[in-house]
Amino acid sequence: MRQNAVMFKTRELSFEGIVTMPDGSASSLPGVVICHPHPLFGGNMDNNVVLAVSFALVEQGFVTLRFNFRGVGNSQGEHSKGELEYQEALAALDMLGAWPGVNGRRLGLAGYSFGTGVILGNADLQKRARAIALISPSSRNLAHTPLKASKQPKLIITGDRDRLAPDPQLQSLLASFSHPPIFQVVAGADHYWVGQEDELSRQVSDFFLEHLK
Repeated sequence: MRQNAVMFKTRELSFEGIVTMPDGSASSLPGVVICHPHPLFGGNMDNNVVLAVSFALVEQGFVTLRFNFRGVGNSQGEHSKGELEYQEALAALDMLGAWPGVNGRRLGLAGYSFGTGVILGNADLQKRARAIALISPSSRNLAHTPLKASKQPKLIITGDRDRLAPDPQLQSLLASFSHPPIFQVVAGADHYWVGQEDELSRQVSDFFLEHLK
């Protein structure tokens, strides 16, 4: 496994990230951009869930890019409550799609908590990904997302002890999707996934394996 610190730009702002890829020199690998949880509550690209998903995907032959949203770490700009963060997510997809060895036509997008809100709120961002995984999304963001009308494969995964994204509320929204997502509930997991990272990352990597490889 190799990790490369990177910087990329959009709208005059610079953002920091880490590209992680398998050892060797394989080509035409699928890639996944991972969006971290809420910056105002300590969320960043080194979050336990973000790291677990990234490393599990790399073990399965993916290249991943995790990055810090605006105002986090060495990324420039100020937090915008999710309104502008889609811009750096789009730029991250551009960077990963152009990375040596990555097949730019086989890109996925994953988000955790706040990161799912960024994905769910922007149709242009959604269209750039062939498959989307949403970890602990809020029912509020799911209720009004343009993703409801999309055909690409989608995974929603949450814990049965998650008080911020309760299973019953999420499940009731699935019928409003024209192409319903795969919906998984992990027993014993809460919103923070401590101690459940392996099960979570296994299910997320299995989803992307099926739809991107």
